[in-house]
Amino acid sequence: MKYILFYLLIFFSISVFPQCDGRYESEIFDEVNKTIVEYTDVYDWSSFDSGLDMDIYQPANDTVTSRPLLIFAHGGTYVAGNKNNPTMVRLCEAFAKRGYVTASIQYRLTSPLNLILPNAYDIFSQTVLNSVSDMKAAVRFFRKDFFENGNSYGINPNQIFVGGNSAGAVTAAHLSVIDENQVPNEFQSYFDLAGGIEGNSGNYGYSSEVSGAVLLAGAINSLDFIDADDTPIVSLHAIDDNTIFYNCENAIGNSSLPILCGAGEIHNKLDDVGIINDLYTFQSGGHSAPMSNIDDVAIPFISDFLYELICNTNTVEDISNFRVRIFPNPCKNYLFVESVRPIYEIIITDLLGNKLLDMSSIFPIDQINTSFLKNGTYFLFNKNELSSVQLFLKN
Repeated sequence: MKYILFYLLIFFSISVFPQCDGRYESEIFDEVNKTIVEYTDVYDWSSFDSGLDMDIYQPANDTVTSRPLLIFAHGGTYVAGNKNNPTMVRLCEAFAKRGYVTASIQYRLTSPLNLILPNAYDIFSQTVLNSVSDMKAAVRFFRKDFFENGNSYGINPNQIFVGGNSAGAVTAAHLSVIDENQVPNEFQSYFDLAGGIEGNSGNYGYSSEVSGAVLLAGAINSLDFIDADDTPIVSLHAIDDNTIFYNCENAIGNSSLPILCGAGEIHNKLDDVGIINDLYTFQSGGHSAPMSNIDDVAIPFISDFLYELICNTNTVEDISNFRVRIFPNPCKNYLFVESVRPIYEIIITDLLGNKLLDMSSIFPIDQINTSFLKNGTYFLFNKNELSSVQLFLKN
C-alpha cells in the first residue's frame, strides 16, 4: 500500500504544489522544533562522539505532512565546524518557519595539520568525497524513514535539496552533479575508498538523488561534471573571494590542493547546458559575503528561487518522471524499459498497492516478463528512485 500512496502523493503534488497554499515564500510560523538524531553509526564524529548526528528543524504545530526537505552542511575548510554553525542554524530556522523541513548535519573532517603535509592533495580530495558519502547517507536516512517508519519527519521524498556554505557547499555541489560515469581516472581511488558513487556511510538501499542544490560560496572540482541531466542550482558568491574563488583556482589559494571552480564558472556552464539556475554575485565582501548578508540577501534570494521551483513550475517533479520510458503499453508478455540512468531494481504493484513483483539484477533491467500478470492496470516503480513511476496496461 505504501507504493500506491507514494504514487498518489506525486500525482497530486503536481497540481497541489503550484498553489503552495501560502507556504514556502515567507515566514508563516513563529516557532520551530529541533530534534537531534544520529543519521548513521558507520562513522564517528570523534573519539568522544559516536556516530554522525544532525539537527532536524520542523515548523511548530504544522499539520502538513508532505514538505520539501533542505539538508545543509557547515563550512570550515574540512578541518573545523559543526552542525550548530550559526549560518546553518539561521538557514534551518528561517526555512522551517517558511514551512520546510530542514536539517544541519555533521560530516567527517580532517586535521588542520594534514593540509600542510606533502600528500595534502590526496587527503583533501579524500575528505571531500568522504563528506559527500556522509551527506548521501543523510539523504537516504530520510527516505528510509519515509518507507520504514511512516515518515516521522513529514517530508516529501521527491523534493529533497542539499546545500551549505563554503566546504559544506562544495560537498553539496559535488553530490548534486557527479554521476558514476563522470568520475575521472585520477579520482577513482578516492571514490573507491569512499565507497563508490553512493558512498559507504550507511542507510543503503534507498536513493540519494536530490532535486537541487543551494550553494553559499561553493565550488566543484571540474566543470565537466555538469551536464543536461543535472538538477537546479542556486548560488551566492563574492567576486573577490580568495578562499573558494569565484572562478577556477586552487582551494584556499594553496597550489598543493585541488582546483575548485566557483559559482562564476558553475553558472556559466549551467546556462550552457540548459539547467535552471540563479546566481547572486557580491562585488565585495570576500568569502564571508553570503554569510555576512544571510538575512538581508542570502535567505530571500534562496527562498525566491526555491519558491518558484516548487510552487510555480513542475520542474522538481519532472526531473525524475521523464527519465524512464516503457513500451509497448499496453503490453502482453514482455515490457521493455529505457532509462537515462541504469535501473537495477523495479517493483510492480496493482492499483491497490499490492506488490506483485520485486525484481533485482546486477545488470541494468531493460526487459520484464509480464506473462504472469492478469489483464489489468499496474504501476511500475524504479525502486531506487521511487519518484519515477509508470502506469501500464496488460492485455
